[in-house]
Amino acid sequence: MCSSDLLSPSWSPDGSQLAYVSFEDKNSAIYLQNVRSGERERIISGDGINSSPAFSPDGQRLAVTLSRDGDPEIYIYSLRSRDLDRITRHPAIDTEPNWAPDGGSLVFTSDRGGGPQIYRVKLDGTSPQRVTFNMGRYNARARHSPDGKKLAVVHGTDRGYHIAVLDLETNIYEILTSARLDESPSFAPNGSMLIYATMGALGSELAATSTDGRLKQRLALQRGEVREPAWGPFRK
Repeated sequence: MCSSDLLSPSWSPDGSQLAYVSFEDKNSAIYLQNVRSGERERIISGDGINSSPAFSPDGQRLAVTLSRDGDPEIYIYSLRSRDLDRITRHPAIDTEPNWAPDGGSLVFTSDRGGGPQIYRVKLDGTSPQRVTFNMGRYNARARHSPDGKKLAVVHGTDRGYHIAVLDLETNIYEILTSARLDESPSFAPNGSMLIYATMGALGSELAATSTDGRLKQRLALQRGEVREPAWGPFRK
């Protein structure tokens, strides 16, 4: 059993595997673990950053953040061929990739415009486009809704960091939470709720909100602190 911190969990679409980051070998590495058997494999390692795995909708690939040449960039790793394809090429920090539900593009966080914002890029890497134009100075950790129509992001204001949802069709966003530090949003499989980590009296706690912001709940019956929650897929 691994005693190191495990970060950035990502479920495979069928719920049978988890990809995550571990620091057990003194540097970050990405592991793939079978949920039922517990068997796991280190699939991406090496000098520099190895982080932010995200399963593709078909379960055959992972989008990851690697710093092979010094700059954190987005790559796609094929679970079948074990090949790596580089998607972004920019001296800024590019990280936290997330797949569109149709598998045709990625969103990611980049500071190439002077501060953290969300960008979208096609899988051929051409012409990344900024998504968060009218949402202030800080937007990060974007996650698509299951229908692909919305993005949940960590939205920074003078009052802290909150969970916001951006409608990709209207470009209208709504701030759903109001604590000093809310982070790591994750959509429910039906798109009606989000779970996230929030700062509570005893440290970081798990919380949930409906995507219209009307229903909020803290799920504080836990041991330890919550980091980077990930809602599992719906299994038929």
